Amino acid sequence: MTSRIAIFTVLLATTVACNNHTSTNNDHNIMTTVPASPPSVPAGAYQGTIPCADCPGIIYQLTFLDNNQFQDLTLYQERNNNKAFTDVGSWKLLNDSIIILERKQPQQLLFKENRLFFLDQTGNRKGGSLNDNYILRPVEGANASIRKDKAAKGISFTAGGNEPNWSIDLRKGNKITFHTSQLDSLEIPIPPARPNTDSLKVYTASTKAGNFKLSIRDQACLDDMSGFMRPIAVELQLGDKTYHGCGEYIK
Repeated sequence: MTSRIAIFTVLLATTVACNNHTSTNNDHNIMTTVPASPPSVPAGAYQGTIPCADCPGIIYQLTFLDNNQFQDLTLYQERNNNKAFTDVGSWKLLNDSIIILERKQPQQLLFKENRLFFLDQTGNRKGGSLNDNYILRPVEGANASIRKDKAAKGISFTAGGNEPNWSIDLRKGNKITFHTSQLDSLEIPIPPARPNTDSLKVYTASTKAGNFKLSIRDQACLDDMSGFMRPIAVELQLGDKTYHGCGEYIK
């Protein structure tokens, strides 16, 4: 009897040990996903539609550039012939979470969980019970390095669109370069713009690919895939094809 009890005890201990070992292996096989930490300082572009007293809404986009510089675009919907107003300046970080846009009337924003919350002059959330209408969220499309590279190459204006992906660059007083994802390309001298006004510039030329007509309008343009806003709307007609997209001047 004693012998049977001893054997049972050994078997029980062995079973428990095996079960514990299996559990340990299972623990090692568990895959855990650690969420990416939000950035500690804002980068790229943030956008939102905020309330407007006499229009459907104000699309506001804030882009953070190199060297603590910013650029913002403000579009009053259904006002000003769809023109976006641009401002540039510098910003600073206060207390690790408060962004201050340095302008005549400094604007404070709280940076939290990769979103920007408008603050009033007292440092409280703007909008009271409607403060959820005063939030900017990340939007794709800003690329400071590409912009900087184009500026270094002497490009004064750049634009592009989707389906198919295409791009066009104007070099200062030199030439127009056009490319598409379908490997179409064109390079021509910049012809005189006619008309040539602050609100509209049209460049026309005859090329091997057909008649070329580039229209640059001073109207806000939202990328139809990302929603990123640029201050210029572009239409390019080349032969029997028409391309629509968004652009901006590079200074």
